[in-house]
Amino acid sequence: MLNYQPLNVLPQDIQQDWMAQLHKATPTEKGVFRLVAARRTKPKSFEEQRVTVLVVDENGFPIPNIRVAFSYSTADAFTLSGDFLWTPPDPPKAFIVPTSGSGQIDQIQGGGVKKGEPGGVTVYLLEPEFSSDYVSGAGMLADHTGLHLTFQLRRAGVKPLMQRIEEIEARLDAIEAGK
Repeated sequence: MLNYQPLNVLPQDIQQDWMAQLHKATPTEKGVFRLVAARRTKPKSFEEQRVTVLVVDENGFPIPNIRVAFSYSTADAFTLSGDFLWTPPDPPKAFIVPTSGSGQIDQIQGGGVKKGEPGGVTVYLLEPEFSSDYVSGAGMLADHTGLHLTFQLRRAGVKPLMQRIEEIEARLDAIEAGK
């Protein structure tokens, strides 16, 4: 279990090298997927030339079958069903693929990021009940590094296990201090 904290901005190297930006979503009444980690991947590794997305629950455990949208100019258009509680970023064009049993999925990037320009890929999660933070400007650098993004589900009214344990420990400490 990991105790993730939502990111407010992308790491400096990702902002500079990709010209990428983090866009924070307004939560629906059910909750939101927050970006909680972002890192560059190493070239000449199994992660090179990819945008990899890991999706975890409130306790840091992987979630399978979450639809990830890799949006780019030549992707297929999609339409939203009537049960969507939020509106994803424009344009409604994306390669949409579910996370595997490990909660992870990746997209190999064919087009490189040009120096001084943002990459051409926007990444977000496309689930009807939960809005999603999104990263614009993703892609592959000329040196073949890619991005690894971790999104965490934050359901309304659900406390992560680690937070609940901390609360119980605090109550036990208070009880023991009263003896």
